[in-house]
Amino acid sequence: MKTLFAPLGLSYGSLFSAVALTQPDRVIVVSSRQASQNLTLVVEALAAIDCHCPIELHTLSDPFTGFLEGRQLAKKLAQKEATEHNIVCLTGGTTALQDAIKTIAIFTRADEMAVIDRRQIEEQRANPFIVGEMVKIPKLDLALER
Repeated sequence: MKTLFAPLGLSYGSLFSAVALTQPDRVIVVSSRQASQNLTLVVEALAAIDCHCPIELHTLSDPFTGFLEGRQLAKKLAQKEATEHNIVCLTGGTTALQDAIKTIAIFTRADEMAVIDRRQIEEQRANPFIVGEMVKIPKLDLALER
């Protein structure tokens, strides 16, 4: 089973692209109450391109300064939701949301990726459901040399 962990901010095209590009069996989203209101739009756009997978939503109470809450959630999700193949998308959301996702990557040794959209920002806002490009982020050896 392949699980995608991704943030969802107010610009939701990155989540759409991440799901479309990775084709996971399920998605775990970390978001805010405000941004999560757009999740239905993402699900509908994914269905339109025949991309169906369950999406589980978790929200931070403060998406701007909720780093501790995000890291605690990340630890819980890494322990409870990790599968054989974990992918994290580092694109989207606030810094605290991205930090939570990066923390999941550290705990699970997940494959890391980002999505990029080279279009002008006005075009991205007007038409967010265009699949962007995936950038695979290489794993680092975390052992420090002495």
